[in-house]
Amino acid sequence: MYQLKRKQSLVRGHQDGVVLLVVLMLLLLTTIVGYQVMETSSLESRMAAARQGKEVSFQAAESIIDQSKGDENLLVQAFAARLSNSAWPTSTAFSFLDDADLAGSVEVRYVNEVSALGNDLVIGNPGLRSLHFEIRAEAGRTDDRFNSRHIQGLKRFAPKPI
Repeated sequence: MYQLKRKQSLVRGHQDGVVLLVVLMLLLLTTIVGYQVMETSSLESRMAAARQGKEVSFQAAESIIDQSKGDENLLVQAFAARLSNSAWPTSTAFSFLDDADLAGSVEVRYVNEVSALGNDLVIGNPGLRSLHFEIRAEAGRTDDRFNSRHIQGLKRFAPKPI
């Protein structure tokens, strides 16, 4: 009887080492999975920040274009610059109240007079010509790499020269 108990204790002592090895392997596997989850979460956070930065600069550039469309002085300067072969008018005074780090600039170019025959028929006034402008806006933060540049065409009617 004494020998039988001794044999069981030897087998049980050997099993305790296997359990320790299995637990260590499971701990290593859990650590690797936890690290991968942490890396994925960090990557998703950086992607969300990049997407937000790009969206903010996009909206800022669109806002600059909308403001520049109504600035008749810039359009007249662009028209005069084309006639005199001088530099295109630019404005860098765009800032935003909600975000002090966000700034932008705009450049207005007069492209050409567009044939307005169809427009003359629609509006019923053959005394007008259609002028085509190009507005280029750029916006972003000074410390940010998410800058946006947008170009939009604009058509204005003007009297034909006599």
